[in-house]
Amino acid sequence: MAYDCGPLDRSIEETLAALRDGLAREYRLERRPIYRCSPRKARRLRRIGGWCRAVDRLIFEAGRVARETLPRIERDTAHTFPGPDGLIRVLMDPSTKRLFAGILAGFPEEALPVPARDLACLAAFSDDARALTLIGDVTLRLRGFSGPEILAALSDRWELHESPVGRPAGSIPHREKEALARAVLGLIYVQGGADALERAVRDPGCDPAG
Repeated sequence: MAYDCGPLDRSIEETLAALRDGLAREYRLERRPIYRCSPRKARRLRRIGGWCRAVDRLIFEAGRVARETLPRIERDTAHTFPGPDGLIRVLMDPSTKRLFAGILAGFPEEALPVPARDLACLAAFSDDARALTLIGDVTLRLRGFSGPEILAALSDRWELHESPVGRPAGSIPHREKEALARAVLGLIYVQGGADALERAVRDPGCDPAG
């Protein structure tokens, strides 16, 4: 079934919290003493418990993006984001697609912890980053801004690799750092237009040596 995956009705953090609470409630409802639990039921309970823990981690990481990463980028670019959701979507790791798709397939639609459309949209968010990376790349080239070294330095300055949503923080390939910076600049362009992007790439705060 196809779903319209525009903005969620609630913020990403609120949607994830509702999903986590719903999964925890379902786990409690299905849990039985071990001697009454078939192997199939035990596997399902382990799966639901794993989903619950994974979503709980996403909530923590999304909150860190809102508290730390977004203000850092705003200071450097002079761009005010309307909220953290756009940046959270940019930093959503592709592996989260499997998580949300698994939850979507794991329940009848009427028993899902959150609406099916919300889960389908969450599963599609990692694709947004690739689209924004392309937008940022094309727009930067058209405006005469180039230099992968600068983009990687911006990713380091903004600590994008330390702010993943759905993947352990740590070392990432140089090319992926560039892609993350392009996606953020693409987001700024989509939200604020050419003037906002121009300010972002020309603001002194965007000088990695600054």
